[in-house]
Amino acid sequence: MKSSTARSNQPNKGSQALKGILEKKGIENTPEDLMGKAIEMPSPTATSNPKMVTFGAGVIHQSKAQTQMTQAIDVFNSLIAKELAKAAAELGMNETELQAWVDLQIEVPAKAIMTLLRMIQSLHLDPLCEEISFTQYEDGQWHVFITIEGCAKLLNQHPQFNGLVFTQADTLIDGVPEWIECAIYRKDRSVPTTVREYLAEVRGENAIWQKMPRRMLRHRALQQCVRLAIA
Repeated sequence: MKSSTARSNQPNKGSQALKGILEKKGIENTPEDLMGKAIEMPSPTATSNPKMVTFGAGVIHQSKAQTQMTQAIDVFNSLIAKELAKAAAELGMNETELQAWVDLQIEVPAKAIMTLLRMIQSLHLDPLCEEISFTQYEDGQWHVFITIEGCAKLLNQHPQFNGLVFTQADTLIDGVPEWIECAIYRKDRSVPTTVREYLAEVRGENAIWQKMPRRMLRHRALQQCVRLAIA
């Protein structure tokens, strides 16, 4: 049985995913707006045929478009629940455990959560073991992120994996190689897949980058190479 926390969080994620679509259609009010104030809508005799909705002591006229939005959110939440159940079954874990992890991703939009749940099923990566997670880019967009643990798992479980080699630049920037290159070999390919990552392009400002810049640069090269070599 899902916890009350899980049920209360899911509609918020569905609202985030649909808000942009609805704004393009000229619908400015979301379910959260309706809960906060009474909105004047056309009378019941108008062609919009609003639906009367009561929240506590207040009465709100809900338009046809807003009713459709609420229904769409319900459908999206239902899809997430189904994908979550499939992902939990794929990992052989209790659905409640995976639901609890998802509920902790408060800021992540529903679209990214849906993508992660489907990638769990296709790649068999476990978020509770930190093999797959989310990352937010500078533009504010959230994306699914396969960690170094996930990349290592994908490589070592792949039947065609035949080793890898790292190469680094002789030139240094603040004592760190200007670039690190990763080459992944496969038994079914005549040449390796090679990716070079440059420090100037991927260097982060967080503590881990300041403490272990060479390791982090090597990780970036490996992650991008795995992405191309075994999709």
